[in-house]
Amino acid sequence: MTIPFYIVNAFTDKRFKGNPAGIVLQANELSKEIMQKIAAELKCSETAFVMNSKRADYMVRFFTPVKEVDLCGHATIATFHVMNKEGILRKEKIEMETKAGILGIEIKGEEILMEQAKPIFKEIKITRKRIAEALGINEYEIADLPIEAVSTGLFSLNIPIKSLQTIQNMKPDFEKIKEICVAEEIGSFFVFTFETINKDCFIHARCFAPLYGVNEDPVTGTANAALAAYLAKHDLLKNNMYKAEQGYEIGREGIVTVEINDKIKIGGKACIVMKGTIDI
Repeated sequence: MTIPFYIVNAFTDKRFKGNPAGIVLQANELSKEIMQKIAAELKCSETAFVMNSKRADYMVRFFTPVKEVDLCGHATIATFHVMNKEGILRKEKIEMETKAGILGIEIKGEEILMEQAKPIFKEIKITRKRIAEALGINEYEIADLPIEAVSTGLFSLNIPIKSLQTIQNMKPDFEKIKEICVAEEIGSFFVFTFETINKDCFIHARCFAPLYGVNEDPVTGTANAALAAYLAKHDLLKNNMYKAEQGYEIGREGIVTVEINDKIKIGGKACIVMKGTIDI
């Protein structure tokens, strides 16, 4: 059996930027074991597998190189960008079945917008000192705001940092981050600051996810959505729509559009960079 695949850069319209995702559109006949092997072979932080659904327009499953996850923002943006470009989609609003629930997708010009699951907030027990040590920074460089785990599909730990310079220069200890993630049952560290490189962006961020086999994720959809829920909860938003920048420190910069109304939506552009086939 020959399986077509795509590599797509999400949250950018430029090749070799943003966050690359693997996409397999014809996954109905694939077992979980084969999907995991394909994801490991493609080596993207996540690979999305599209299949038929009895509950929505499509079902999508997501695999990192080492495990299946309930949801992935950038791989979703990449998936529906491909389907739109290939003429598969026949409408602008679609429902996607995932392990995080049935979520809405909207085609809005060149951007794909993805609805997020209802936020879940979780307190953590790890001290600020231990978090700072894992990030390779001083404790005083963490801003005087809550450190809180939030999920709109996957749990990430929102860590406010005072300055852009601190985020740019931090040298994380990925084993320590992984230990904390395991202990607190969260997927990643999401560090952010209100100091940005682009004037039209509200947030600058980095995402460390060694638990998923990805030390640093270039541009992260679900973590930006979880951060949006955190910002709304703590009255830190200036508008119900903003842009977040991520990936600059590793040369994979991208921009995430965030909308917060009755539901949180994240979105962005995408760019197909590779097509191929895998023989199973």
